[in-house]
Amino acid sequence: MEYMKKTLPILLLIMFLSSCAPRVAVKPIPADTPPYRIIKMASAGTENIKGFKALVKVSAQVDGKIPQGVDGVLYFERPDRFRFTGLAFMGFTIFDLVLTSDKFYFYRPSEGWLYTGPREAFKKFLAKNGIQADPEIIGRALFLEKKEGEEFLAEKSDNGYDIYQARVGPGILLPRMKAVYDAGLNLKEKIFYDSLARPYLYVTMSGKAKEVLPAGAAGIPPVALPARLTAKDIAHGIILTVDFEKYIVNPEGLDKDFSIEGAQLKGIREVR
Repeated sequence: MEYMKKTLPILLLIMFLSSCAPRVAVKPIPADTPPYRIIKMASAGTENIKGFKALVKVSAQVDGKIPQGVDGVLYFERPDRFRFTGLAFMGFTIFDLVLTSDKFYFYRPSEGWLYTGPREAFKKFLAKNGIQADPEIIGRALFLEKKEGEEFLAEKSDNGYDIYQARVGPGILLPRMKAVYDAGLNLKEKIFYDSLARPYLYVTMSGKAKEVLPAGAAGIPPVALPARLTAKDIAHGIILTVDFEKYIVNPEGLDKDFSIEGAQLKGIREVR
């Protein structure tokens, strides 16, 4: 534990950086690689990533029913800004969804109203509109933030490395998340736990996206989004699958992609 105390700040940084996208290692890391080197390698692939833009296919299956899917464009800007634009045939927008650090915005061009409210009201709003899948699962799978009272711990496993996010208090150590890396430090799985340390969300990553488009800034080390991300929310009976196609790391003007402009906008409706 003395080693963990010394390296805890660095491990915390790793979890924030490496959670964006898994690295792609050429070969397994030698077993005698010192801990500080493992830390450096885990963070190297994502330390310069500020966000990305990707073409994706998203499908949601609720309680074993037939999956419902939509193509679209997914935007992320660290630490917590999210946008998903659902597209129909010929690229027409079905809906636009934006999450900022404190608010959400939802717009259907066919309807004309822009709905907005506090971020904590977002899930309830979706449920009322017949949308059961929670797109925030994607953000929790690809990005992490340290919360007050939590720490990060790491250990070597039989097949690679495990890094835990745990809530720490007087006499307690409750896991909130476990990230599973293979021997090449490729992120393979994340398991999320509720307040009673019961697993409720399993997220797996496989393959790598088919094509990487040039980034706006030079000097970005090789990274890879998973070709497929599957999130199984056993608490709500939802399976969310995201297939990544082309994507751009650190696209220019990303900070301007989180506003909704509707040519047929009728007005704004506040949601509480």
